[in-house]
Amino acid sequence: MAGISDISVMLFPWGAKNPRADEIISAAKLAEDLGFYSVTLPTHMTMPPGWLFETFPNRDVLDALAVVPAIAAATSTIKIGFNSVLLPLLPPYQWAKYISTLDVMSGGRAIFGVAMGWWEEDFAAVDVERRKRGKLFDEQLEAITALLTQDRTTFEGEHYRIEDMTLYPKPVQKPYPPIWMGGGVKSIWRAARYSEYLLCFWPNEEEVRTLWAPKLREEGEKYGTDPKLASFTFVYVAKDEQDFQSRLPLLRTAVAFENPEVDPLKVTLAGTPERCAERIHALAAAGVCHFVVEFQFHGLESVDFGMRQMEAFAREVAPLL
Repeated sequence: MAGISDISVMLFPWGAKNPRADEIISAAKLAEDLGFYSVTLPTHMTMPPGWLFETFPNRDVLDALAVVPAIAAATSTIKIGFNSVLLPLLPPYQWAKYISTLDVMSGGRAIFGVAMGWWEEDFAAVDVERRKRGKLFDEQLEAITALLTQDRTTFEGEHYRIEDMTLYPKPVQKPYPPIWMGGGVKSIWRAARYSEYLLCFWPNEEEVRTLWAPKLREEGEKYGTDPKLASFTFVYVAKDEQDFQSRLPLLRTAVAFENPEVDPLKVTLAGTPERCAERIHALAAAGVCHFVVEFQFHGLESVDFGMRQMEAFAREVAPLL
C-alpha cells in the first residue's frame, strides 16, 4: 500500500441537505489538493424509497453526468469518473460518446465506472426491464469497447444493433478509459474480461484472501488479463474512542444495507487513525489493491463534514500508510 495516492473518494449528488454542485466541486478540488487518486460519483436516476435514503428530508438527486464535467473543468490532475454509471439505462453509443468526450475534455483523466444497477426506480424511470439487466450489461460492454477502439463498428446483439457506425473523437487513454466494475461474486468473470478493477462492497480480510482475490486471478488467466480488486467502504477518523462510539449508529445504518448483523468494525475504515491504518494494511495484505472510500456516510452527513474528514484522513491516517 503506497498511501493516499492509492485511495479514491466517492462524492454524492444527493444528501440529507439539498445537494449543491458547487459544494461537490469544492470537495473534488480538496481531494485533488490532498493527493487522492480520483473522485467518483454515482449516477442514479432517482432516490430509492428504502435503506438509509428513507431518512433523507429531500428526494433531490443531481445528474452526475452533468456534475462530473464541471469537476473536470475545475481540476487538473485528479482522475474523475463514476461509481458507477448504470449501463442498461442508456444506449451503448450514448455511453461511448459520453465517456470519450469526457476523456478528451479532461486530458485523459476519465474513469469509466460501470454497474448493472439494482433499484427498481432507476429502471422504471427510463422504461427498461430490470430483469434483463444482465444481458443488457454484457451487450453494452461489447458494443461500447468496440465503438471506442474501431474506426467503424457493426454490432448485432439481441438487444442492441449498431451498423457501420463511427465514433469520434476517440478517447485520449488507449485503448479506452479504464473500466472499473462494481459488482458481486457473480460479476468476477465480467470484471476479468473487461475491467481494470472489480469494486466490491466492504469485504473482510478472509473474504478477500480466500474468495475475491483468488477467483479474480483464476478468471483473469482465462482471458489473459490482470484484473485488480478494489474495496468500497466508509471511513470515519475519530478523535478518540468516545468520538468513535458516537458515530457507530450512523455507521451501522450505512452498512446494514442487506444484513443488519454486519459489524461496522469489520467492514469499514473507522476509529482512531491507528485503527484506520491497521485496517487498510490488513486488507491490502489480503489482496485489495485500491480503496474507494467515502466520508459522508453515503450522504447522511454534509459535504462540509466530508471535507473535514478528508483532511483528517490526509493529516492523521495517510502518514501511517
